[in-house]
Amino acid sequence: STTFLVRAYGKHTFTCKEICDPAKKLMCGLDVESGNPPDEPQNVSCIQDGTNGHPTCTWDKGRLTYISTTYVVQ
Repeated sequence: STTFLVRAYGKHTFTCKEICDPAKKLMCGLDVESGNPPDEPQNVSCIQDGTNGHPTCTWDKGRLTYISTTYVVQ
């Protein structure tokens, strides 16, 4: 086992290779996403066109997370 210190936001790929002369063979890999947890949405506003229309919502997401983030309105 080993420990990697991740000092930058975004996606990082780590690989393990076996060195066999004269070539290297890929053994395994790992993708790690580093970032901020999402803030709680603020200023949520929804508008619906008529009684049968689909609502359209907007909100302030807060700080940048640097990772893939999905928001769901319930």
